Amino acid sequence: MNLRQIRAVYDRRAATYDRTVGLGERVALGGLRRAFAAELRGDVLEVAVGSGLNVPHYTSAVHRVVGVDLSGGMLRRARVRAAELGRPVAFAQMDAQRLAFGDAGFDTVAVSLALCTIPDPDAALRELARVCRPDGRVVLLEHVRSPVWPVFVAQRLLTPLQERFIGCCLTRPTIDTARALGFTVESERSRLFGVFRLVVARPPPGAGPDHPPPRVDMGRR
Repeated sequence: MNLRQIRAVYDRRAATYDRTVGLGERVALGGLRRAFAAELRGDVLEVAVGSGLNVPHYTSAVHRVVGVDLSGGMLRRARVRAAELGRPVAFAQMDAQRLAFGDAGFDTVAVSLALCTIPDPDAALRELARVCRPDGRVVLLEHVRSPVWPVFVAQRLLTPLQERFIGCCLTRPTIDTARALGFTVESERSRLFGVFRLVVARPPPGAGPDHPPPRVDMGRR
């Protein structure tokens, strides 16, 4: 899927997204979403924030949060959730492959369960590195290609259907890709035969912009 198609899919899914992922996600992820949020600290950028499912788990270590997503429909759900929780989160609509922020602006840059859908995950990872401070952290919670052969075979069989309906590839080697791009993995947790990974990494040294960032209005809440 291209960006326009992905945006349309998640705009349509926004109203029912939380209900449809509910039980299945709790079984699949266990406590990884809460553990993901526990790794966020300082000035935080959450990329592909979706409907804001991580927002309830933010801790007092988080000082400021900006949440961005490709889908305006998902962002509307996230704004409602943050307001109900009394969380002062700023939201903006943008493409993870071209983040509208200057270099080295955040202590923590995080993404969860989205690099499977972003058309160019390498570009997105480079952008995460670019906007992260050199001594900051990049936190990834992703489902990836399983190292267990029968599970990988099942992922390969299911991927065409997933890609057709929600743009999601089940077999991306996302953590290996991050390492190849120069990220230094400091900690890693896995679940369900290595399908789900929670990784805390340092950005590659000297990560810089591929292009000047476009301007964005951060006034919307």
